[in-house]
Amino acid sequence: MTYYDYYDGSKIFLFLSSRVGLPIDLVNFLLAQVAALCLARLFRKPLKYASPEFRHTVCLVSGLLMGYFCFGRQAVHLSMLPMLSYILLKTVPHYLMGNVILAASILYLSCLHLHRQIYHTADYTLDITGPLMVITQRVTSLAYLLQDNLVKEEINANSTKLSNEDFAKIEKIPSPLEYFAYTLAFQTLMCGPVVFYSDYIKFIEGARYDECEKTKGSSEPSPRRAVFYKVAGSLAAALLYLTLANKYPLTVLEELTDPTSEVSRSWSALYLLWYAYLSTLVVRCKYYHAWLLSEAICNNCGMGFNGYDKNGSPKWDKMSNIDIFGFEFAQNFRTAVASWNKNTNAWLRSVAYERGGAAWRTSRVYALSAVWHGFHPGYYLTFFAGGIFTVAARKIRYIARPRFLDSPKKKMLYDSITFITTRVAMTYATVPFVLLHLAPSLAFYGKFYYSLHFIALGAMLIPEKSKLKSQSFDGTDSSRISSKSSTVPSTKLVYSEEFNGKMKTT
Repeated sequence: MTYYDYYDGSKIFLFLSSRVGLPIDLVNFLLAQVAALCLARLFRKPLKYASPEFRHTVCLVSGLLMGYFCFGRQAVHLSMLPMLSYILLKTVPHYLMGNVILAASILYLSCLHLHRQIYHTADYTLDITGPLMVITQRVTSLAYLLQDNLVKEEINANSTKLSNEDFAKIEKIPSPLEYFAYTLAFQTLMCGPVVFYSDYIKFIEGARYDECEKTKGSSEPSPRRAVFYKVAGSLAAALLYLTLANKYPLTVLEELTDPTSEVSRSWSALYLLWYAYLSTLVVRCKYYHAWLLSEAICNNCGMGFNGYDKNGSPKWDKMSNIDIFGFEFAQNFRTAVASWNKNTNAWLRSVAYERGGAAWRTSRVYALSAVWHGFHPGYYLTFFAGGIFTVAARKIRYIARPRFLDSPKKKMLYDSITFITTRVAMTYATVPFVLLHLAPSLAFYGKFYYSLHFIALGAMLIPEKSKLKSQSFDGTDSSRISSKSSTVPSTKLVYSEEFNGKMKTT
């Protein structure tokens, strides 16, 4: 089956595709996002004072039309998954709805991931699994929010001490119009970011503007400057991708499986690492472009306002998925991971990290991340490396960093070393993620003799912070002095150190 036979989206703009030299699926994606950017503006002017029902309807109908334009018959899955989840919301007991809907959504998404993996073609890059990954985030985050709030409401129904503030935002299952408009809203349908239900309802009902006026005492802030900068950043990322894509193609790394190729015979490990860094940078530019454009769409319709900074300037970063400078210039692995796909990080925290026992928090997060992405072996190699690198980097940082803080020169040296180390570790870990397949990924690691894996595994043998503290008082067990102060940090601190984000590519 050829590429054009498999793609179900509109082929009206094939002439434009052949003229600009881009596949038709990417052309359709760009046209849909540009249309969404223009349509979003209507929500701040002519539709600002429209009824919530009408605003819901515009979001829903526009999302369905956009989905059909880009995916054709596959767009039926955009409705099937929310419909299945809504039926479960209505039928499953409150205390189970989060877990049940998470399992059902991941199972549905996994079936389509397997279908894509079996029928994947080299040229085909956009399919229905991308929007379904975002829809999965929406339906599961809403299910857990309902589970927490409704169960709390039932338990405390007769308590005079009950405060409704914790669940006043969502005290009942949404109506069908509210639910399907939320899950299929055109603003973030194609590539996210995930918008949580309370933020979406605030946008629809205008509550956000009321809060802004109360805290600032002024009219609604304009997102015009934020939209301009994000569109400009998106275009710059697209231009950089088009400039470098042909110079540093990923297909070169696949030649590592051939021992007779020039890459295998003559490339040194250092040059291979440099090439891998540039080729993965090219891939990241695609996601910088898509995420910045999607964020601009959210801002242009009024979503994403996040209060004011210390200078009184409005911040439009609540829907931000990426901190480009934070990722590219991070000085430790934790900061780099935290800067990538930030809203997905918040979703993982709410549905995986904070659910269940504390012993397997990081494992649950990385396992759900991998299954949510699909079943290509490269995903699992990356998440395994990311998991051990996160833990190892935290332990090394705890021991090494204090030794460089006694002078500015030492601190500068430490920052330089950690910056280079982070870039090397991030490149090393993420190459399998973009190669997808097992053989070239293992061949890439083999060129380095799996050295970073062994270093990370060795660093994981360093005692925990509590044990190091207990040995620092001339043999006195500090845990006997203060058990609370010597234990592992609180949930939020541990989470921020272990997993503050993850990669998402679809």
